[in-house]
Amino acid sequence: TDSLSRLTAFVGKYQFTDNKMVFLQIMVKDGGLTLKQLWDKQEIPFRQTSALEFYNDEHKFPLKFTKDNTGAITQVLAFNRDLWNRVADDYTPPMKKIITLSDSQLKAFAGKYALKGGDGDADDTVEVSVAEGHLSIKHENDVTNLFAVSNLEFVTEDQSFDVIFSTGSNGEVSQAVVNNKDVW
Repeated sequence: TDSLSRLTAFVGKYQFTDNKMVFLQIMVKDGGLTLKQLWDKQEIPFRQTSALEFYNDEHKFPLKFTKDNTGAITQVLAFNRDLWNRVADDYTPPMKKIITLSDSQLKAFAGKYALKGGDGDADDTVEVSVAEGHLSIKHENDVTNLFAVSNLEFVTEDQSFDVIFSTGSNGEVSQAVVNNKDVW
């Protein structure tokens, strides 16, 4: 039980610094730490490699925890690049207000988009179409519904994912930025 009580210090809910609507849950399972991605429920087990570090062999990535001067765990770094801040277990982020755009406004976004810097194959293109009062994005076999929060910004229903469109000099929609990262 000694090692288990040490592991409970890491247990909690963590919020992604790059997207405040995305969370991880760290839990103790089968005598080790398990990371649960709350957006898709995937669970990834980790073994401890040092006082504040854990490693997953299958996906070959570390988790590095940070503690404050009281010894409480405050952050975790995943993949050596994604920083997550610990939040209260019952924390829920404020939701953006969904607005309604007319079908003619929505039609401006419809079309095919290619990933900037991609190699142009099937996983580097998406098709945006108009559904009942919102947009729908088809990427390979996944279809995701997007709801407007402004004239150019859209979010998924749980708001864990956002798309910000921009227009060219002619006023037509020219690109989409997904989660402040991927440019289409």
